[in-house]
Amino acid sequence: MVTVPLLLMSITLGCSTACTLDWSASWRIDSQRTDTLQLLKEMKIKIMPVLSCLQDRTDFRCPWKKGHITQGKQREEATCCYTEMLRQLLHLFRPQDTRNAWPETTLGPLLTSLLSGLEALEGTAEQTPPCLPTFVMAIRSYFLRISSFLEGKRYNNCSKKIVIAEMQVAISTFPVPAERISRKRRSSMQESPLR
Repeated sequence: MVTVPLLLMSITLGCSTACTLDWSASWRIDSQRTDTLQLLKEMKIKIMPVLSCLQDRTDFRCPWKKGHITQGKQREEATCCYTEMLRQLLHLFRPQDTRNAWPETTLGPLLTSLLSGLEALEGTAEQTPPCLPTFVMAIRSYFLRISSFLEGKRYNNCSKKIVIAEMQVAISTFPVPAERISRKRRSSMQESPLR
């Protein structure tokens, strides 16, 4: 026999609205992602070769790289969580130890970009359905694992390299709104030399 709370939860999840963002919000996400990836690229630590850090590599279990939120309706709902991902990324760099680990010349612009992107996206929050609690918890747990890793490694150069690489992959693979994808495909098809 199915319990009442389980039944109510499945009904709620089944009836939740997929995240549909207007074009400007989709554009902001795409622009924010591009800026953040560029700034993370500039933060790379040049002291140590990448091969010497392989033994420190950790699977942080990024919830959107593989698994249940990368396909179908749940992928669409996950796009509502981009602001939560930005909040957690800002929170990752909040502790003083973390801020001291990277040069201010590279960390400052990254934090400014993240904050301005978050503020711009939160301006469209009344039009956007909220991020599902299960996704919020998955995102927070993911960033908590990264924060614990940095603290455990005492912010050494290898841990910083690993975290920057992880952030680049995580941001570039975060689900984008379907509307934005279809526009990109249409524009690339229109620019095709075969036409």
